[in-house]
Amino acid sequence: MKLSLENFLFDKRDHELLKMVQDVLNREGSRKNFNDLMNPYLNPHGIKEMAASQGFRIAHAMINLLHSLEIGKADDRLSALHTLRDEVMNITHSSLRRNTARVLLQIIKELVRQQGDQARQLELAHDFRMTVSGKPRLIRQELVRYHLLEMPEDWNQIAFDDHVHDANTKGRKTPTHLIMDAWIKGIRRLTVIYYNYVPAEAASELLKAGEIMGITIRIGVSVGAQFRGRNVRFIWVPRGFCDAKDFLSFLADSHVRAFMEEGCRVSEYQKSYVIDVLQEFNRKHRLTINEAFGIGLEPLETNDFLSFVAGGQASILHLSEFIHSRLLPLMNIRVSEIRRSVSQGKAEDRRQMEELVAKMNEFDSETVAVRYLAPVCNPSLPDPNIPRAEIDVPRLLMITPYELLERLDHLHSGYRICLNLSDLCVEDVLEMLYDCKGMITHLEIFNLKDHVDGKTSHYERISELQRAINEGNVITLKRMILDIRQQIEKSERPDREERCAKLTEILRNIPALQSHYRAVPLGSYIGSDSTGRSLHRYGMGLVIRETLTRRAQKAIRNTLGPKVFVLPIRMTVYLRTTFVPCAVSGVMKQWFQYLGNLLPGLKHFGEERRQDWEIKDNATRMETPGNIIPLGGLHEEGGNEFYLGDKQSQAKPGISWRY
Repeated sequence: MKLSLENFLFDKRDHELLKMVQDVLNREGSRKNFNDLMNPYLNPHGIKEMAASQGFRIAHAMINLLHSLEIGKADDRLSALHTLRDEVMNITHSSLRRNTARVLLQIIKELVRQQGDQARQLELAHDFRMTVSGKPRLIRQELVRYHLLEMPEDWNQIAFDDHVHDANTKGRKTPTHLIMDAWIKGIRRLTVIYYNYVPAEAASELLKAGEIMGITIRIGVSVGAQFRGRNVRFIWVPRGFCDAKDFLSFLADSHVRAFMEEGCRVSEYQKSYVIDVLQEFNRKHRLTINEAFGIGLEPLETNDFLSFVAGGQASILHLSEFIHSRLLPLMNIRVSEIRRSVSQGKAEDRRQMEELVAKMNEFDSETVAVRYLAPVCNPSLPDPNIPRAEIDVPRLLMITPYELLERLDHLHSGYRICLNLSDLCVEDVLEMLYDCKGMITHLEIFNLKDHVDGKTSHYERISELQRAINEGNVITLKRMILDIRQQIEKSERPDREERCAKLTEILRNIPALQSHYRAVPLGSYIGSDSTGRSLHRYGMGLVIRETLTRRAQKAIRNTLGPKVFVLPIRMTVYLRTTFVPCAVSGVMKQWFQYLGNLLPGLKHFGEERRQDWEIKDNATRMETPGNIIPLGGLHEEGGNEFYLGDKQSQAKPGISWRY
């Protein structure tokens, strides 16, 4: 009866599309001829149109891309991405060509996620076929449904993210998938951060994928240094490369390769600490969890954990997710046992069982990390961020900020050095800016992950310091340094005298500090620090509200209203219009110039009009209300919720503004 109802409600082509999706996901060989048509060298308007409709070809290319999740298939992913872009960008019969393409890709992603739910997949297949028509009203409805902002068809919006991670560090997505998702959101500039070193294969895939989708890619290396007994992080972003090949040649340089090898040793040192934390969890915390929830989690194997990490860099984030993935099936069994006994129990027993289930609902991977994996929870293990003399520590972790930046300065002439402000106060930043003699070019003035975690209360004072340095006002800067010194003098800090002496030295050399940033001001980085894993943090992508279409701004203001999270930071932008002469013959060009001189209204007759947005220098500041909106909402999907009674465990519902 169900099959006949689906046949009645859905078109035959919906079933054909779904069959094709299932064939690709199951990697059946029955569609080999169709696979041959996905050759990127074939024109979408050529022989392909004779063999299959555009909707089928887009779906096939997208599913091929989504199916190649394993690291090590970069060529297959890039080929699928190239074919996919050719297909979706050749929808010429729609006035919303780019937005149509974004919606199509999002629908196919949802279709693959719903594998096993045939009724829902048929609905999505039908939506996909309808969306291929490119009708503006339908496209805008789908944008709202999938919580995507409408982007200008000129593709000139300022949408960016200066701090994201892929699967080669602690992120969830491969470089190609990261770029595809960024394009769906409308992001045009992306800075991908790697820890301690850059894998050449990852850099190659990332840069090539960015070229395919037209996204400007910057690759940053997060490196640490020792400052007053703790580890501080810098993001080194080499610049001035023509293409991916040029960047790979830079990585192959002997000096750069030697530095990256040192970074590999740092990563191995940090990996050994994570494994030690796993062993400590097996020895102590595992028993605590078993007792708290009445389950029987067995000791976890190191090899299983490393297989779970795959091509990434082992981190506490990976470990918490690995532990939670092993706990979840046991919790499901425990909830089933509770559900069977709750009907026969007393009221007091039921209340206790409800409390236990409530604790299970709150127990996610982040809870595991905070309660059991943090350094304070494992005092017997040496904190890797605080090197000790009795432990063999890589030299790269022991050097000062100035020594580190001096090494980076000799590796490449063009670069940006961004100071990560996590756990730093304004006097720390001031001291490092002074000691590093202008080699720090940017501050990560806003980190969305830290903001959600409540760790950005000090960012506003650091922003004021940045503004005082860039304005070149000696009086303002001197007053601020005096205030900082006065606060330290009143405190009970053990390093109070040393700090005050350093601030006095800076006061005597304010012109030297200002000279470092007189020609090139101290810039700002703004990033989400997204990994695509957290259930309680925003995804990647930020956009300046004024650069969106008027319709999108109106939707933000009227439809979404207070649901939209506007970052407390403001960037000043202005619209720039450029007139480009058309490629015409000399005689026609003279006629265009003659008509333009004859009639003022035809001054730019025969010229192409282009508009883009520019960010005003030194105009990024912390201010409420701001004008920057995150493109990714809270990742509420993916968690599990347990219930007593007849309800089964089910996924949490998504919230209104997410991606």
